[in-house]
Amino acid sequence: MSMFQITVSVDGSKSDWLYAIEDMIKTKLEACNAVSAFNMSGRRLYCGFGCEAEHKAEMLAAVKECIIEMYAVVTKFDYMKRNLQLCLPSQRYEILLHTLVAFDRENEYKLLRRAVRVEDGLALDGLFDFKLHDLKGRWLEICKLTKTNGAYLHDDDTYNELLRFLISAVDPKITRLTVCEDGGKYRLTGALKTGDLDLCVGDVNELMHCLIDLAPLELIIDGGISNHELSDRLIGIFDAKTEHRVKNKSKK
Repeated sequence: MSMFQITVSVDGSKSDWLYAIEDMIKTKLEACNAVSAFNMSGRRLYCGFGCEAEHKAEMLAAVKECIIEMYAVVTKFDYMKRNLQLCLPSQRYEILLHTLVAFDRENEYKLLRRAVRVEDGLALDGLFDFKLHDLKGRWLEICKLTKTNGAYLHDDDTYNELLRFLISAVDPKITRLTVCEDGGKYRLTGALKTGDLDLCVGDVNELMHCLIDLAPLELIIDGGISNHELSDRLIGIFDAKTEHRVKNKSKK
């Protein structure tokens, strides 16, 4: 049976773009009976994709989905970080970057679906440099606007208000989400369209990143949060409500 193969590449200085989606590539290709392989040659990182000819369309669709995710998340984060230098505490800066990456993502997916054409020999950095001018222009405007108002981001209320506005433009993945402290970690529970969510995250940054990505319409704090700064942030950004559940005590 005949095989179908293509290769894409990126400059070695941007190899993290591809490595960051390596797990996604493997998962997507396994689902359509295709394989992938990474190879560093000279100053470029190459990624080859292969499948039986009958699975060509499925593989190309999967590869396109991975590349779009790469640009929309990994490349955007890299671009924002290089073009948005702010003197903010590291945690506050990282949360801001993550929120800016999530901002308006659905519209950017639409733009990328039109712009990305998967073909053999595709140079991912070349496509970004020469064909994604509109996308880069949008990102640069966001960076400029944020830098112009950078001085206000040291104030908690202003910072939370900005993040609240940005997250309002993120497509919500869940309607009602509950967060509670659980053995020094944070447990997130709720109902996604694809099934129930039950996730434990280890620290504040990871929790905030999950909340930004999920963009819940309603956030419930189950039993309160001992970290008062975090609690204030959840209320300020997500308008979180606290519920104290009454636990039944067994009678002796």
